[in-house]
Amino acid sequence: MARVRTILHVDLDAFFVSCELLRRPELAGKPLVVAGGHESHPGQSRDPGRSVVAAASYEARSYGVRSALPLARSLALCPELVVLPVEIAEYARISELVFAIFAEYTPLVEPGSLDEAYLDLTGTESLNGGGEEAAREITARLDAELGLPCSVGVATTKTVAKVASDLRKPRGMVVVPPGEEAVFLAPLAVERLPGAGPKTTAKLRLLGIDTMGKLATAPTALLQATLGPNAEALQLRAGGVDPAPVKVPGIPKSVSREETYSQDLNSREDLEARLAVLSAGVGLRLRASSLIAQAVAIKMRFTNFETVTRRRQLPEPTFADQELQAAALELFAEAWTIGRAVRLLGVGAEGLSELRQMSLFERGGERGERLDLALDGLRGRFGGRAISRGTGSLEAPLDWNRDHLRRLTDS
Repeated sequence: MARVRTILHVDLDAFFVSCELLRRPELAGKPLVVAGGHESHPGQSRDPGRSVVAAASYEARSYGVRSALPLARSLALCPELVVLPVEIAEYARISELVFAIFAEYTPLVEPGSLDEAYLDLTGTESLNGGGEEAAREITARLDAELGLPCSVGVATTKTVAKVASDLRKPRGMVVVPPGEEAVFLAPLAVERLPGAGPKTTAKLRLLGIDTMGKLATAPTALLQATLGPNAEALQLRAGGVDPAPVKVPGIPKSVSREETYSQDLNSREDLEARLAVLSAGVGLRLRASSLIAQAVAIKMRFTNFETVTRRRQLPEPTFADQELQAAALELFAEAWTIGRAVRLLGVGAEGLSELRQMSLFERGGERGERLDLALDGLRGRFGGRAISRGTGSLEAPLDWNRDHLRRLTDS
């Protein structure tokens, strides 16, 4: 007989906002959002530009302000809104402290983003007292040790645990006993089902399927005709059946940096300079994770929102800034037309693998890679602005555009 699993989904409530309130407790209770980087807030200007909301306090949400909403619209809904820039490095630092607490309960921790994770506590009942007791202890520790509120779902599957954690935010805890998964999900709207996006749920509602219970009992053939080959898996999860394991992260598929500009860039000099900075940021991340890349990709989004991507295989895997930059510039030259304005630019490294300890000394790119490692060491001691190859500072915060925000759970 299969062992009954115990899965927790822990979701930090309005995480970016909560991090800011740790430094600015006087803002507690005010409608507050985190949006854009420092370049979006020159002199605390109220000009929202193209910024979008990365996180909103629950006071701001009462006005209809939410993550991924354009900041201009948010200010129209709530003129007294307090707007702070994204400090992603600080949020990442705090996230590491959160995940260190998770690791004390189980080695099986699967991050969803900086602010959420699945924990598999199966078989640890004698150590943790069961899922509910562990959830209460984790919640109390995050609050007492870090000052961070969270919501937790406890269930036998990842799908049910995630739905449960979202149900009573903020500071909610929902425990779904084994065997009651389908009954718990049945009355809930299909929009709450992870993996059922707006297009999918719109199609389901046209069929009269507005709850997970109706989805779980609908004719499978009808769903497949409407939704395609993924319909059966979606239907099973709506009924609480989800065998997916909690996966400890391995080697990522890619590493990327991208920026959205408050004003479009149309000069080759400016665009190539930003590509250099983005390439250096990607290289830094690769070296920090002891990874090398087999391919480089670029992404450009133009004024009319047309998006172009290009990819190129490298002669040999590398993490060297100059090799990544050279490939990115070649791709850019192929894809860009002189004078065409660009609103978003990105560089990615793909085909990643681990760097063997001795492989650095066996590779043709040894000199450039050694220099990059030395520069990383200096930046680690003296800060990202200490030294660079003329590419600008690597301390610039990550831009949070709509593509990033779709991957966030801040609700």
